[in-house]
Amino acid sequence: MPPISKRPTLKPRWQRPLYVSLGCLCVVFGIVALVIPLIPGVVFLVLATACFSRSSPAMEKWLTTHPRFGKLIMDWQSSGVIPRGMKWIITFSVIVSYSLIFLETESRVLQALAAGIMLSVLAYVWNRPEQPLSP
Repeated sequence: MPPISKRPTLKPRWQRPLYVSLGCLCVVFGIVALVIPLIPGVVFLVLATACFSRSSPAMEKWLTTHPRFGKLIMDWQSSGVIPRGMKWIITFSVIVSYSLIFLETESRVLQALAAGIMLSVLAYVWNRPEQPLSP
């Protein structure tokens, strides 16, 4: 499988503060999401890495070399890898989230729409590779 995307280039000087701000906001959301169950924190950290790659190589390096999340981010960027353990966490989160929607919403249309979206997300997640491709 080819890499997900090519290396983005730094944006013009006037756009960099916007990307740094958005990246920092994503880092904050990612940290909060790691504390609050049912919110995928790593997704926000990957988005932050994408923002930093366009604005601040130093912040990007800090995030991609982070002892806890660096490998997850790098594996995702290189070949779209989602480790099996993470797939199970995502699946559990989706089940709990849908259960809350089902119990708190009387609208069958909304329940069906949520189920369709969540099943699509799970299908995507479980079809991603679990280990980086060997060179």
